[in-house]
Amino acid sequence: MLHSMQPAAYVVPQALETTCKCPECDTAFLYANGVMGLAHYLDADDEVTQGLVCFCSTTCLLKWEPSSMLGLMN
Repeated sequence: MLHSMQPAAYVVPQALETTCKCPECDTAFLYANGVMGLAHYLDADDEVTQGLVCFCSTTCLLKWEPSSMLGLMN
């Protein structure tokens, strides 16, 4: 379980001012302004794996993750 969604908790300070691209919407943003999430993705061998991914917003984080991976949300 993540204890923070703030990139500063996971990214070295020098990299927080680096521009990156949201994997969901392709928007450019600074790491410091993004949100971190433990997300599923395909690795180089097309195997489903999980790891920390930085998104431009919580909306994109939730859009990225397949609903079957989110569990029941009532």
